[in-house]
Amino acid sequence: MFYGLCASLLFCLFIILIMVELTENEVIDNLCYWLGKNGWVILEKSKGHSRGIDIKASRNGQVLIIEAKGSKGNPRSHVTTRPRFDSGQIKDHFGKAIVKVLEQKHSNPKAIIGIAQPNDDYLIKHIHDAAEEIRKMGIRLYWVESKDNVIVE
Repeated sequence: MFYGLCASLLFCLFIILIMVELTENEVIDNLCYWLGKNGWVILEKSKGHSRGIDIKASRNGQVLIIEAKGSKGNPRSHVTTRPRFDSGQIKDHFGKAIVKVLEQKHSNPKAIIGIAQPNDDYLIKHIHDAAEEIRKMGIRLYWVESKDNVIVE
């Protein structure tokens, strides 16, 4: 009985850890907090359906520009229709992020450019190959789990 309960709890914890479902706004808020803790000053932060750069920060004369995407829509939004994005939506959103960061890379050649997304295995599975190519182009990937846990590639 005890072994079965422990195994079930570990499995549930494992599932929770790999399914980091965050809205775009949660990705932005968590990453801005993490960047601030790591010496970056947030210059711009665009949330919701606002246009513009999602995150622009500076540190020691460097500029950082990040396009953020979530793995689920805002449940309070009038356009959200499902609890999490399907594979087609994930690829569509990542494609749009790629276009935006390439435009920023062209306009701001000295800036550090990145894409931030939840560190969610489901999401990563669907964009893995494209993400590898993006890294080769010198674009950073920020995998956001929480305000205290961000993986940078």
